[in-house]
Amino acid sequence: MRRVGKEQNRNEEAADNRSSLLHLNDDVLSLIVDYLEVFQQFELSQLHSRLLNVVQALWRTRVRNVELLDEEMLGVSSRQFQAFITALTPHVEQLNCQRLDVRRLRQLSDGSLNRVTQLEWIRGKCDRRGRLRFVDEDVRLLKRLCPGLRQLTLRGCQVTGKYLCELQQLEELCLDECECLKSKHFRDIFRQLKLRKFDIMDNCDEVNCCDLVQLCPTLENIKIADYHLCMETDITQELLQLPHLRELSIYSKNFVFDVLERIARPRVNHGKLIEGVRFNGLLHDYGRFFRELGNLHQLRRLEIKGILDEGMLQRLNNQMLEQLAPQLPELQQLHISGYQMESDAPLLKFVSNCRQLRILDVNGTRCGGDAFVERCLALLAKQSWRSHPLELWILCSDISYDILKSQRYLIDEKLLRIYNNRMLTGQDHLPNVLKFSFVR
Repeated sequence: MRRVGKEQNRNEEAADNRSSLLHLNDDVLSLIVDYLEVFQQFELSQLHSRLLNVVQALWRTRVRNVELLDEEMLGVSSRQFQAFITALTPHVEQLNCQRLDVRRLRQLSDGSLNRVTQLEWIRGKCDRRGRLRFVDEDVRLLKRLCPGLRQLTLRGCQVTGKYLCELQQLEELCLDECECLKSKHFRDIFRQLKLRKFDIMDNCDEVNCCDLVQLCPTLENIKIADYHLCMETDITQELLQLPHLRELSIYSKNFVFDVLERIARPRVNHGKLIEGVRFNGLLHDYGRFFRELGNLHQLRRLEIKGILDEGMLQRLNNQMLEQLAPQLPELQQLHISGYQMESDAPLLKFVSNCRQLRILDVNGTRCGGDAFVERCLALLAKQSWRSHPLELWILCSDISYDILKSQRYLIDEKLLRIYNNRMLTGQDHLPNVLKFSFVR
């Protein structure tokens, strides 16, 4: 009996000494918990009061933007989901629902997400009886659920737009791939809401953008499809007259040159200077494209990103770019990414002619390799007027990273600074989007 008692005591001591997550201090626990997805953090918080305190402390400072994925919610009961959202409510301000079953949203009909100001809803999953989509009644649910909603993005939803005008706090509205939009509802949307951003590139045949211009003068950022600008009633000039316009993005499959010409050479003086142009796509006539860009003499930022053509980099003709360089004396940033250039001569032409040039981005471009850097340095050394070094971005280009260790480069770092930077890309870098930004 004594032996049995001693053995039992040893087992209990071993159990007490066994490593446990709770043996860690709160700072270490917080670092570990931070690696988990938000729902996993919630599940962990239900296991122990100390873990609950760690999760809550983390949420108070870290949880503002929450992404809910459909696959993460599989097998989660309605009660668990509602408890999870209730726990998030005091903290979350931005909610991104990726392919979430819309029935999850409807389970919250009696709750409130009163701190949420941004909501993105992307096409949900299907069930056996057919497709379950976000519909007009769900917009009304959002009005009750998120009374302070300012930014709403709906993708792949079956909304007509009927109740969107009831979201009185809304400032940004993005409706991509929505199938049932009706033009008659958008007059109320434009008239009653003080929108700053409106995005409706795909499936927007029913929306009359003339109403947008006439009824919503508060707009600062617009993204639409090109056929709105190429109809008999050309609204280009009216768009450029909007008093607060900062960015205009146009999705263009077939009318890139027509759109660029209408913006770059307006028939009337719209009073706005275009400071930036961005394009990502494949063109059959770069000569015409650069000729139109040459009319924008006040341009400060030019971003052109190529896409692979049958697995090959697109080629850029030297003559076209060399003719453009002297026409853009105010240029500060040049991003030519993803191209095969005949030589480095056009880039050197920009360095020579554009005295304000601060950034030259050749990410993913074949531009002459290390020899280009040597010639660029030689040119910069002669520019006594230059007051700041030129930044050269070389990520995934034919310029070797070893050049950063070159003694010549280290000596001349005051003239040229080389980085492995990549330009931040957003949805405007979808193929065939022309984006114009304006001086305010």
